[in-house]
Amino acid sequence: MTVPLLAALSCGDSESEPTGPTPPTPSIPAPPPEFWSAPAETEQQRATVAQATRQIDVCALLPRDTLDDIAEVKGVTVGLDSCRAVLGSDTPGDGTTLTWHATLLPPLTQGRGVHKQVGDVEVRLIPDRDDGPPRACGATARFPAGAAFYLGLSTPPEQDPCVVADGLLPGMLARWREAPPQGTSPDTVGTVLLGADPCEVRSLLTGTVETRPQRLTQCLFEYRGEGITVSYEYRVPEYLAARSTEEKFGDRTVHRSVSVYDSSIPMYTVAVGPELPSGSTVFGARVPIVEVTAATDEVGRDVMGQILVLFGPP
Repeated sequence: MTVPLLAALSCGDSESEPTGPTPPTPSIPAPPPEFWSAPAETEQQRATVAQATRQIDVCALLPRDTLDDIAEVKGVTVGLDSCRAVLGSDTPGDGTTLTWHATLLPPLTQGRGVHKQVGDVEVRLIPDRDDGPPRACGATARFPAGAAFYLGLSTPPEQDPCVVADGLLPGMLARWREAPPQGTSPDTVGTVLLGADPCEVRSLLTGTVETRPQRLTQCLFEYRGEGITVSYEYRVPEYLAARSTEEKFGDRTVHRSVSVYDSSIPMYTVAVGPELPSGSTVFGARVPIVEVTAATDEVGRDVMGQILVLFGPP
């Protein structure tokens, strides 16, 4: 990345109204279009790309007027870094279903499907079957900076899903470079986790070391000699307290559980916002949560305590 870009970054169409809290103000300025064309080579550059990616409203990559050109929009639901649309029919197999999400990826490798360049963006289209007409297709687009998005869709028998996906990609790439901020799409639901950096807690902890490449909703680092994982997600409310005990962190109720893979590993989970509006998420209700995994309770509580400083009182 060029020095000017790093210096600058350090300092859907619908009549419906957005629901839920207003999305948070971006923590860094929206980057210029050419930002996504510069490879990220250092930890700081990768962190900047990750944060710029988190601030993109992924639902805005396929606004409703674009979806309407395929078929009537029956419904749109959201995830923390994803969006899902059902078009034409609610009956499974009769309509078109699209899911798309933002991510961070290394360079794409050759393999099944079609691998091509769209400008300086790597694109890979993979049908669900090698023989016969496909019913589903996955498309991955990766910018030189390492930011990427995935689009998966299934279509009725008379349509080729890879042709539909390929036709949508140019518009999605152009919108990505415009970096639409969280809240651009009327379907996006504002929560405290939108655009939030799970690695931000490292600024409040002394002596942390990155142990894994940047991820959008998860941060892995070493602290006090232990491997730490901080995860941001939308979770089924009933799962929050499942197989857990409650602990008080000031005015917050935190749930302590253990890993299903290793009962010696403690996990601390807390809801950091209200349940998302009914119907805004697929397959039931969701609540924004933060989860910390450590090797010991002492360190896990330490990290969770600092995370709650970031989010403030309930």
